[in-house]
Amino acid sequence: MLALLIRSKFRFTSRQSADAAIRNETARTLELAQKLTASLAEKPVRVPKMVGVDEDMRDLSVCQTLEHNVIVNQSITAIVQTLAEEEPVITDFYPQTDVMPSEKAEIKQLDAFEQSVAKHFEAVDPLKNLASQATYRHPIFGNFNAHQWHCMFGFQLMLHRKQIAKAVKLLDAN
Repeated sequence: MLALLIRSKFRFTSRQSADAAIRNETARTLELAQKLTASLAEKPVRVPKMVGVDEDMRDLSVCQTLEHNVIVNQSITAIVQTLAEEEPVITDFYPQTDVMPSEKAEIKQLDAFEQSVAKHFEAVDPLKNLASQATYRHPIFGNFNAHQWHCMFGFQLMLHRKQIAKAVKLLDAN
């Protein structure tokens, strides 16, 4: 049921709304992360159970969460480009081990995160038709076309922005 709801939500989200959500979540994420010193941003912190955050992702530093976003952002960008061109996606972009951050992500992940979003827009903005017929299966939500994957980009940023907000609050409390 949740998969159908998400697919429908993305289907009826305009490209402009998806773009705005991505930009908004990016700005909010950077604002949160930039509040921290490098040593705090690099310190792992256990966040409470959260919808959309896997159990093995709960003990990350803010920098590790940003690195995870960079990995996923790059994958989604490649998927959107491929599907918009009506080409089949050949590579499996989502094995669990491929999206996990390194053990010691550094503060430079703030720049890498911001650049991954900018590169997404550079790649996607020229694409005329994101509502392609070609689809690629999301591991939880099912088949998405290029537009729905573009919407997923902002959705996953929102999930991890909430994770970062909880981490920042816990780090500030210590």
